[in-house]
Amino acid sequence: MILLAVDTALAACSAAVAHRDGEGVSVTARGEVIGRGHAERLMAVIAAATEAAGVTLAEVEAFAVTVGPGSFTGLRVGVAAVRGFALATGRPALAIGTLEALAAEAALARPGRSILAVLDARKDEVYVQSFDAAGAPLDAPAVATRTAAAARAVALDAVLIGSGALPIVALEPRLEIAGPQDFAAIETIAHLAFARFDAGAFVSPRPLYLRPPDAKPQTAARLARLTPTRPGEVRA
Repeated sequence: MILLAVDTALAACSAAVAHRDGEGVSVTARGEVIGRGHAERLMAVIAAATEAAGVTLAEVEAFAVTVGPGSFTGLRVGVAAVRGFALATGRPALAIGTLEALAAEAALARPGRSILAVLDARKDEVYVQSFDAAGAPLDAPAVATRTAAAARAVALDAVLIGSGALPIVALEPRLEIAGPQDFAAIETIAHLAFARFDAGAFVSPRPLYLRPPDAKPQTAARLARLTPTRPGEVRA
């Protein structure tokens, strides 16, 4: 079986072609850490991964994408691409959470420990989700203050992973970090996608937005107030 996994949720713009046969799973990955500009780079990254793997999109049997939480623009880019591929080829699509992928890596790095995956959400907040030692979710992704996340980690005796980990440990030094990385490896995402495929968890992926964007569309009233006035004119 051949699967294509895509990640544009956070700073990375990555794609992986994963091939599973009777001997196991092999992954051919390509990616860049770019922060922004996923829309301009994603198709080239996918092309590089498929070319290196020696496959075409027509040969891919399932498509997977990270759905968040993460960057508003990045999430839209990856989700739109995978939904388009699935629609064009008639193949299934799979959704992988960014916190879930981080937890899978923590489960390998620190076996036997509960996990709190935390991504920096700015404004003294984090995107957070707790998991058991096997990486299975204990709750849904949410937005929390760093203080609340620290309390949750203490209650669970959990290790932390993700870009929000270091500030939380600064608040609660007895906590431990499995990894402060900003995002999970695309290979991890591909392996999770195979498990999701085997479970028949096919979806039409949608971005997981946990709060409104910081940049809000201009309303007509605000645009009117911003319209330059003529000399001597006063706008209410």
